[in-house]
Amino acid sequence: MPFTPIITNSNLGVGKNRLSLALVDVNQELIAGAQVTATFYHLDKEPEGEPKNPQRVGEATLTPHTLKGVSVSRFEGILVSRVPRAASADAGDLHIGHDSTVYASVVDFDRAGFWGVSLDVKTKDKTYSGLRLVFAVQERTLEPRVGDPALATKQLTLADVKSIEEVDSSLTPNPDLHRLTIAQAITSGKPTVIAFVTPAFCQTRFCGPVLDQVVTLAWNEFKGRVNVLHVEPYDIAKAREGKLVTVQAVQDWKLLSEPIIFVVGSDGIITAKFEGIMDYPELQAAVHEALK
Repeated sequence: MPFTPIITNSNLGVGKNRLSLALVDVNQELIAGAQVTATFYHLDKEPEGEPKNPQRVGEATLTPHTLKGVSVSRFEGILVSRVPRAASADAGDLHIGHDSTVYASVVDFDRAGFWGVSLDVKTKDKTYSGLRLVFAVQERTLEPRVGDPALATKQLTLADVKSIEEVDSSLTPNPDLHRLTIAQAITSGKPTVIAFVTPAFCQTRFCGPVLDQVVTLAWNEFKGRVNVLHVEPYDIAKAREGKLVTVQAVQDWKLLSEPIIFVVGSDGIITAKFEGIMDYPELQAAVHEALK
């Protein structure tokens, strides 16, 4: 088979999850242009070899979502914080290159334990049926899940620093994304988009494209009606010295990966969550839903 299917989520929990799948070819590139359907099964325990008595639960179509021009759309970049690389202060050419595509759908897992998924993948050349993966679902994800109250974190904002470069590692920082703390935003009576991204020190190579192609578009479309926040996951001053130390907000939210975006309703409840590779239409739809 010319590719390997990989679930890219850092962790999965009972309830609604945006399940994300990559198709990785022999050159460690991500395959685009496929059609993917998934059938999910309960498993009694982690199988050794062929699963026994799998119970079919449901099906889903995994739709493609693409980031344009990611530096290296390779499998090593999908492993999120599990494959660290050296910190770098140079964001200049970090996110130039290949497009990167995953296939995703919101799946509601009704119990913890081991699950199986059977994939049917149609590429331009051939159809591959019955590709099987086994994965674990926890009682809950480490980070807040959809339906949880957003945590009232007070990260650094422009009011706390002398220069925006202390709270934003992008080449052209947007001050409007750093005016409110998370605590202020989620109690403002407006929906909020919270984006944990770091263009200069990203461990996945997807932060810059997510900020440019997803977060900025949300700010452009919804500013005034929705709070849009950019939170750097790492202490920028220490990262520029080559030390990746997570900020308190990341520790409070128990994040395992970046980039990750949360949509919070006007009532302070999380309504959507996106991790890793994503595109603007996903976030746009979630924000429109939060505005209803």
